[in-house]
This record gives sequence, C-alpha cells and structure tokens, in this order.
Amino acid sequence: MKKYILFLILIISIKTGAFAQQSALFSQYMFNEFVINPAIAGTHDYYQIRLNNRYQWVGIDNAPITAALSVYGPHNSKPMGWGGYLYTDSQGPTSKMGIYGAYGYNIVLKNDLNLSMGLNIGLIQYKIDPEKIEFLEDEDPTFIAKKYSYIKPDATVGLYLYSTRLFAGFSADQLFNNKIEVEKDTAYTGNATFSRLKTHFTLVGGYKFNLNRDFDMEPSMLFRAVTRSPLQVEITVRTIFRKMAWLGVSFRSSDAVALMLGYNYKDQIYIGYSYDITYSKLRYEGGGSHEIMIGARFNKIRNSRAKF
Repeated sequence: MKKYILFLILIISIKTGAFAQQSALFSQYMFNEFVINPAIAGTHDYYQIRLNNRYQWVGIDNAPITAALSVYGPHNSKPMGWGGYLYTDSQGPTSKMGIYGAYGYNIVLKNDLNLSMGLNIGLIQYKIDPEKIEFLEDEDPTFIAKKYSYIKPDATVGLYLYSTRLFAGFSADQLFNNKIEVEKDTAYTGNATFSRLKTHFTLVGGYKFNLNRDFDMEPSMLFRAVTRSPLQVEITVRTIFRKMAWLGVSFRSSDAVALMLGYNYKDQIYIGYSYDITYSKLRYEGGGSHEIMIGARFNKIRNSRAKF
C-alpha cells in the first residue's frame, strides 16, 4: 500500500506542476536553436547537423539525461528551409521521446533584416515506469507496478527576426496540451489521475558586437514561461576569438551558472562543452551538469536566399 501511495504522489506531482519544465533544457541552446524554434530552418545558406547531450545534476540517482539530434538547411533557390530532429529526455520513472519535421519561410524586411516563420509537427512518446522508483523500505507485495506509454501528436510554431548581428525569436511548443492519463484503479482510489503537457513559451534575443579585429562579444537573453510556473530567465555572454574559439558564461534564474567553451574548425566542424554550477537547493544533493555539443556544416547553397 505504501508504494502505491508514493506512486500516486509522483503522478500528482506531475499533475500539479512540480515537474513544470517539461521541455528539453540545454545550456548551449544557442548552438541548436532549431530544437526550440522551427523558424531557424532556412536562415543559413548551408545545411548543418547538430547533436547536444546533457547530463544533469551528476551524482543524483535518476537525474535527467537529455539528447537532441537535428538536421536542417535551405532550399536551393527559394526563401524557405526544412529539417527535422529527434530528442529523448529521461527523468527517473518518466521518459519522453519526440520526432519532428519542420518548415520555415523567410521574408526580407529591408536591407540586412529578415523575418522567418516556422512550424514543426511530429509525434511524442511519453512513458511512466513505476519499477524505476527506488524506495527505502522493502518491497510492498500489494504494489503492482504498471507501465504506461502514450503516443501523441505535437507541434511548435516560431518567429525569428535576424540580421548579420541581431537575432530575436519567439516560439511556443507542446501546442496541443496533450493529456497523459494514469488509468483508473478500482482497487484503491477508483479515480484516474492525469497530467497535461503544457505549452512552453520561449523568447530569445541577442546582438554580436565587434570589439576589434580579433574579438567579438555576444550577449543574449532567453525567457521561458509556463502556465502556473515561475518565469525562468537566462543571461549569457560569449566572447569569440577570430570566429574560431569562444568562452562564455550563463546565468539561469533559480538554478545554475554555466561556464562554456567551444571551437570552430575551418567553419565546418563545431564542438562545445558547458558545465553548470548548481546554486539551488539541489547543490547539496549532487554535482553540476555536463553538456556536450557537436556540429557540422555541409552542402553550402550558393543561390540560397538565406542571409544569416
């Protein structure tokens, strides 16, 4: 009985928003913005592939592990682009996997200023596995661990305003507010408990300043908003050396400070690493978070209408 009650507490926590951040979280979001905003598709004049892996709160059992793989690029001659991405996100007894296809259309507003509009559509699989819950007491023979798995449609819309140095984007994901329901149990409560995948709104913006022949500086801000959850703010500053190597620091409200570095080999291969120093109460339970990014550019389109 105790295990069943604890399992209900887990599900009710999901329902009431204790796990409100349901979308993938990356400190190096600026190197794979396509995952959070489909309008990025077609804003560059080349194709690219990006892989992000994040290991959060190292030292805490069943801490979140997130990965995202994306491929996207422009049309040969028209002001549009497309792409797709796959991601997985596991947190203890819950896991989520999504696969999406995206389309973006670009409009030249004036001179170097452009606006892109994007949409992605896909499927998500959401799983709950009570067997992965660890308890301090011995096995309860009355508890029957039943697994739940759901496949739901999903979509994200986005806008992206950009020039050579300026960028600003807005996106809204999990538009369908899908319901994740734990089936009715007649033995204990007689009721069904469920959670909804809430829409997440993301606003991001930044500007690249040329300091001298060798150095550029790029400050940026990101805001995440979810219904009935505190607004999360990220402030990031990167210093870029000869468009080849970079160092950066990022502050995420109520969570962590991230240190990051990266290298660009001949404008074709990218690699980046970041380490989150947690300053929330979780710092007493485990270590920080590690994140690795690997990317590549290929198949540059000479006649592309992309400007970025």
